[in-house]
Formats: sequence, C-alpha cells, structure tokens
Amino acid sequence: MASKDTRRHRRQPYSGTVRVSWEDGARGARFAVGKCIDVSESGLRIELPVSIPIRAAVLLSAERLHVSGSASVKHVVRFGAKYLVGVEMSSGLSPKALDSLREPWALRSGVPV
Repeated sequence: MASKDTRRHRRQPYSGTVRVSWEDGARGARFAVGKCIDVSESGLRIELPVSIPIRAAVLLSAERLHVSGSASVKHVVRFGAKYLVGVEMSSGLSPKALDSLREPWALRSGVPV
C-alpha cells in the first residue's frame, strides 16, 4: 500500500546556498553553510554538514531565492556524512521568493534576479 503525502504545501526542487545560524546553549553562536534541496510555501529542506536540534530557532538566508528570516527546525535526519534539516519559516516565504520559484529561469547562475 502506498503512503499518502499529508504535507500542507507542495515541495519545489531548488538547489542553492543557504546560510544558517542558531544558538547552542553549550557552545554559543553556531553557523553553517548548506545546500537547499527543496522549498515549499512554508519552509525549506537543507543539507548541512552538522545537525541542529529539533525545535531550535534558526536564522537563515538564501540570497538567490530572496529568503531571509527566522525559522524553526521541524525535522532532522542523517544522510551519509551530512544531515537533511527541514525548517519552517516563521512568516512563510515572501511573494518575491514564491515568484522566483514559479520562474525557474530566474534562479539560474549568472542571471540577475
């Protein structure tokens, strides 16, 4: 029997750099640069070299996608030597980011957005 997809928003594939920062109680401020795997209206799935605790508040920036702001970690799974981290944006994606997803040619390298 096939599993039913119960996601609220459809995921859109996207490959681009994402900068993430968060506070780790024991270590203080932490930073990581990862690769975005896909995007939905409410969040992103990011491949990172480090794990981030579930429910951690993060700040993220994906310049080419016009995404910047706070988010909460909802899902973390180890994927080989990396981690796939699902984050939900505090205020969803901006209209400009959603427009960029609808116009994939605008996300190609070398094309000004």
